[in-house]
This record gives sequence, C-alpha cells and structure tokens, in this order.
Amino acid sequence: MPSMDNDYSEKRNFIRMFVNAKVKITDPITGNVFEGIGRNLSGDGAMFTTSEKFKINQTLNVNISSEKSNLAVLSASFEVIRVEDIGDGLFEIAGTMIDVK
Repeated sequence: MPSMDNDYSEKRNFIRMFVNAKVKITDPITGNVFEGIGRNLSGDGAMFTTSEKFKINQTLNVNISSEKSNLAVLSASFEVIRVEDIGDGLFEIAGTMIDVK
C-alpha cells in the first residue's frame, strides 16, 4: 500500500522509475502491433514513445521487456491518458496499467 507521507517532490502514490526498454504495443481491436521505447514506469502507469498516435481512452496491450534475460516481461492492459507530439514523427504516450498479467 503506498504511503501518503511521500517525501519526494512529485507527491504521487508511486515514484517513477526511469527505463529504456523495448515496448510491444498491440491494439486488441485490430490486432495491429507497434513498437516503442519505454521511458518510465510507476506502480500503476507507464510512459513510452512510439511513431503511432494513439487516442485518449484507447485500450492497448503492452509488453515491456528488459535487455536482462533473467527479468520477466511486464504485460498489461493499458489505458491511454495522454498523447503528446514530441516531433520527428514520435509521440509520447502515457497511461494507466489497468490489468497487469
């Protein structure tokens, strides 16, 4: 259970962990698969960059993998809450993990 007496500047329920990991993104409606790069994770969310512009409230399946073979892949259903065009054909996608598998 997260502490409400957080001693860090963001005052979030979970602190962010910065990552640089491959993300496989699947649209469960169309079955289309996209690639991205994970940027950060928290206890209930994630952010990644990709060339695909997803929609707010869109549900995706994400698999975040580590280069270290002894770590399991993080698989989750993901709801998009923010989409930002960061230039060069890339979008920053942030959202909530609604079902970690």
